[in-house]
Amino acid sequence: MRTTFSLFIALSFIAAAARAEDGLLTVSVAIAVDSGAARAAVQVASAARDAVASDPTLTVVNLEALLDGTDAPPAGARLTEARRLKDKADLALSMVDLPVAADAFATSMVAWEQGAAGLTNINEVINTLEKQATTFALQGETAAARQSFEKALALDPGFRIAAEAPPRAKKVFDDVVKGWRSPPMGQLTVYATTGAAEVWVDGVPRGAAPLTLDVPAGRHFVRVYREGYRAWGGAVDVKKGSDATAQAALKPTTGFAQLDELLGRLARNPDNSQNLADVVRFLKVDRVLLTLVEVQGPIANISGFYVDGVSGGTLRKGQKSLSIDSNFFDRDAATFVRERFLQGQNLGNVEAPPKKIEPDLRRGPSRLPGQAEEVETPGLVIAGWVTVGTAIVPLATGIALGVVTLNQNEAFHSRAQTDPQLEEIKSTWLFTAVGADVGVLLGSGMLATGALLLVNGYAEQSALQDVMEPGR
Repeated sequence: MRTTFSLFIALSFIAAAARAEDGLLTVSVAIAVDSGAARAAVQVASAARDAVASDPTLTVVNLEALLDGTDAPPAGARLTEARRLKDKADLALSMVDLPVAADAFATSMVAWEQGAAGLTNINEVINTLEKQATTFALQGETAAARQSFEKALALDPGFRIAAEAPPRAKKVFDDVVKGWRSPPMGQLTVYATTGAAEVWVDGVPRGAAPLTLDVPAGRHFVRVYREGYRAWGGAVDVKKGSDATAQAALKPTTGFAQLDELLGRLARNPDNSQNLADVVRFLKVDRVLLTLVEVQGPIANISGFYVDGVSGGTLRKGQKSLSIDSNFFDRDAATFVRERFLQGQNLGNVEAPPKKIEPDLRRGPSRLPGQAEEVETPGLVIAGWVTVGTAIVPLATGIALGVVTLNQNEAFHSRAQTDPQLEEIKSTWLFTAVGADVGVLLGSGMLATGALLLVNGYAEQSALQDVMEPGR
């Protein structure tokens, strides 16, 4: 019987002191040595990530962004723009500015589709479609409103309009729902250039590619993901009674080629501590959760090792055999990871590795995107510079009035006492003198206040620097 192997590496990072409340930052990557183990590797990776996400003491870090050296995947920017446009549309709708709302909702939907590679929650898209349909209904565009409601129902057949929706919108929705009691169905088939990969449809993980699903006819958001690759996403139209196909061309991240080579060595010889040390050195991690999956027929034997990334010592071990054909494989794998490696804080005695890892593994900048965080400028520093900059106005005014005052003073003393303009000159002289004094005093006070704010602000920034970047 053929035996294949796959590796699941969960790399856990200790949060900086400023984010200590977030606990361990965690990422995961699944690597299959043999193509026959690819689907099992994807399933274990997905299950372990779900287990990590369910732990409130852990924070999941996106491996795609980590290996590309960015703060977030490119799709994240489009999703952020979609949310901004939806907020703009919601505000316009609340003010009954229907043309602006309709335009913003339409643009938001385009951004949602462009950001499909990062879409793991479809509720925001459904809400956008609901509000868009409501806007169309209020404008009297019944056909357009029906289309938006139908798109929302295709994403979630259980969708129902909000109770506070306008009666006109409710009437259109009720008419649409009558025809969706038995929704028209079609098939969606998803392929990935990497072979096995996670397939998300409408924000829900549905299995591993290649995958064929029965879905309601309409437009669907497809996301295909595999650790170490840039996620692929797009909107796919499925027609009633037909089969639509999505071909995901997954491209490796910038750092994946080197990581893949290191993990390949580790897969071939998992007992060699130096192979693990090389992975840790490349990623600059604090801890590693290594899960070796041995596939024998329908059984997956999972052996897990929780390893300290600095010393190379093993913190926890575990083993579990699961049926790959079981409908509960994902759930049981997640339970194994959660109960054996994630629960409890007492890690017990650390078993020393056969080979000591060099102590310089924790040196150098972190590969975590944004983790080599620059300390944010304190508000006191910003306020200080604003105050100092603003002080220039009263100071300049005071100095200018001071020059005028000197001229008026000279003019007053050079005129004869019987000069009819003498009194006017005296009044101007006194007025400018008061203005000059006020300007100089106000400007000086603002400069002093700004200086005090800057001293306190930079002291605060220095303290934060010591906490977030010790030894710098």
